Amino acid sequence: MAAKALLEQVVTERLPKRQGANKCRVTIVDLIKVCQDPSASLPTYYAADLSRLPAVDINHCDVSAILAELQNLRAEVRALRHLTEDVAALREEIVQLRQLKSEIDGVRRDLTQLSNDVEQFPPLPTADSGEQMSVAVEDDGFIPARRKLFSDHATQLKVTGVSQQQPKKKHPPVVGSSSSNNRVTAVSTTRTVDIFVSRLHPMTSVAEVKECVDTIKGDDLAIDKVQCDQLKARYEHLYASFYVQLHVKSADMKRVLDLFMCEGSWPSGVLVRRYFPPKQRDG
Repeated sequence: MAAKALLEQVVTERLPKRQGANKCRVTIVDLIKVCQDPSASLPTYYAADLSRLPAVDINHCDVSAILAELQNLRAEVRALRHLTEDVAALREEIVQLRQLKSEIDGVRRDLTQLSNDVEQFPPLPTADSGEQMSVAVEDDGFIPARRKLFSDHATQLKVTGVSQQQPKKKHPPVVGSSSSNNRVTAVSTTRTVDIFVSRLHPMTSVAEVKECVDTIKGDDLAIDKVQCDQLKARYEHLYASFYVQLHVKSADMKRVLDLFMCEGSWPSGVLVRRYFPPKQRDG
């Protein structure tokens, strides 16, 4: 009855007054009809303190929102899975660098010990000092030991340094670039630039990769032929990899490499590097 009195204060129509033994049940039905009426203007209440609300059962949760969040989380985990190989390669390089550093430190210690031994080497008499050294006896006879002091020679090398033969200066070949002399012409040579493109969407096609290559090269760069082949990826449902071969003139090879190996030329997140085809083994 108190709820009925409160509801009559916010609605325009007056609720009927029920009589009889089932008046409470019928009154509750009237209240539910008014609350479910879309044309009725009822006040909205909010919970200022969420901790006072009772725990929500699993039957009243939005399972679709939870499933969407779970799918997004799985997609992120699958996208990060391909970074495992890069992390393993970096760890291997770190181990190799540590081993190389330990070897370099060992060589430095040996050089320091050798330098100290040279400084503490006892002086030997020479022919100028008037002293005669002992003679070493071997199977083929007597061998005189009057030679130059090793310590003096090492000291002299510290002062003068070790003389090294200067390498011969090489004259590299030159490539002509003049356009005034047209009596003779050079033969047209072509080079191939092999590129490995990965981390693309699994549904990417060969035609789309070729279209991307045409967009990167633009109109001012001439490419004779573009060949694109799709490679078999380890996880085909996660990403796709392609082998792109560009046939260009030898004079334009450096420009092509600088353009296609620039991170600003490719879409965000795409992995690009030089491709080296596997060597064919004989037999």
